[in-house]
Amino acid sequence: MRKTVVALGALLALSGCSSSWQAEMTFKVTEFYVHDAGGGTEQRVRLEPVGDLPEDADREHLKDASILETDLPGTVGMNDGVRCTARHESGATMISGCKKA
Repeated sequence: MRKTVVALGALLALSGCSSSWQAEMTFKVTEFYVHDAGGGTEQRVRLEPVGDLPEDADREHLKDASILETDLPGTVGMNDGVRCTARHESGATMISGCKKA
């Protein structure tokens, strides 16, 4: 029993080291670019967070954040604001559901 308690404590300590979070965030469009996706290319958009970050987020989580250009609403251009869902888990941040802010 004691070994089980120690093992659970160690797992909880490790899980505390890798934060996961999800939040609605505002971003600014900073660049439209072509990305070489191993055998093909895709149009991508680089996003920069605007305002406060979610409680468990770190600026490093959102460094070089980008999405496919097709994931943006049609009338978004440079320096426009977009509101998206950002989710960070297992060391990666995914951005989805963007709408013009």
